[in-house]
Amino acid sequence: MVDLLPSFRGGPPGARRLFDTLDEGVVIQDADGTVRDWNEAALQMLALTPEQLRGRAQVDPGWQLRWETHAGPYDASEPVRSLLRRVGESERVTVAICANGATTRWIAIANHVVRDDDEPARETIVSTMTDVTEQRETERENARYREIIGTLDASYRILEESPIGMCSVDLDGNVLRSNMAFLALGGAEATSIVAMVPDEDRATLRHAFTRLMEGRTPSVRIETRVRKPTSSEVWCEITAVAMRQGLPDAAILLLINDVTERRLREVRLRQLAEMDPLTGLHNRRSFVHALRERLTALERPRRAGGDWALLLIDLDGFKDVNDTCGHAAGDAVLVAVAAAIRDRTRLDDTVGRLGGDEFAVLFRSGIEDAVTIGEQIITRIAVAARSVPGTPPVSASVGIVRLRPARRAEELLEAADDAMYQAKRAGKARVVEAAP
Repeated sequence: MVDLLPSFRGGPPGARRLFDTLDEGVVIQDADGTVRDWNEAALQMLALTPEQLRGRAQVDPGWQLRWETHAGPYDASEPVRSLLRRVGESERVTVAICANGATTRWIAIANHVVRDDDEPARETIVSTMTDVTEQRETERENARYREIIGTLDASYRILEESPIGMCSVDLDGNVLRSNMAFLALGGAEATSIVAMVPDEDRATLRHAFTRLMEGRTPSVRIETRVRKPTSSEVWCEITAVAMRQGLPDAAILLLINDVTERRLREVRLRQLAEMDPLTGLHNRRSFVHALRERLTALERPRRAGGDWALLLIDLDGFKDVNDTCGHAAGDAVLVAVAAAIRDRTRLDDTVGRLGGDEFAVLFRSGIEDAVTIGEQIITRIAVAARSVPGTPPVSASVGIVRLRPARRAEELLEAADDAMYQAKRAGKARVVEAAP
């Protein structure tokens, strides 16, 4: 994310659009609390203008903020700074925000500290905001259900009328009674909740039922996939509560909420943090993280998975493309080159754009195979660059280093970089292997 965050405003239009279309609010600050960037969702959730967000204008008198678990004051002249300072102390808080008499919205805010790989002392604070108003209402409904389900009549009425999927099951997970919302989720043929979840989660579900009935926990919450009658799957949060009174024919009550949309939003945020917005490859931070993980695995021979190599690829003549054809053509060449590299590698190889016209590949291979693959990538890059009409010729120089245990990622990148520059000095469009 370090590669992306500073460049959203004034950066590639695609990255800006992706940033502003996120459902989550995002505010980016320097370590001293200076607000550097934000998206439209953050402004809407906080009910503030950009100037108010940055502390350059007073908030409206009708703007109110209330802590979920603490009634302490906040600085009305700098509400965002005082709010995010409180988040930093507890890592995550939930607040209620009401602006000029509008409906109160509950916002969950979490801070994430991102450090620059090149400047470890430099920190960027990313605050993510999620509107949890509906979730809180659902939780309040769940709590209300648990409170009034003390009698048989009340429990049956709730089961039938609740918009939340509900069913009663025995210790083996067999469905004894269900409501219409559950039937809409699992279908009329759903006779076992255990059969509806993936094989790898069934033991977890059965163990949870045993803990409930033995009285070791009052409730259990599990997030898993649920198979629908159409054979498609959705992500669901299952809350299980032991019912020893009020439901004589049921051992356990299940509340089942579809959380597929939330899971998709989480995936989008992870992609935003790990993906180069232009090429769709790993960004520098994500690639270096993968390299460090592989070096850690190499220290455990049984998990190393054979020999591994790192290729560092730098384009030759790319500056001429930007100078003569413009940056739009340059971006088109980078996209074509990324596709060419990805086309030559395998699905489990890690391919990244480290910045500018520099790419890297991490893959399992002996050093001789790595040289061959590097030469093939050079050929494909030259062909791919020619696919952009009117651009000057582009080639690539490749440096190769073999991964060794007990070496740092930065050392390997530096060694590959040295080998790549040797290739350039030797005439470009060639592969040079780093000395052991």
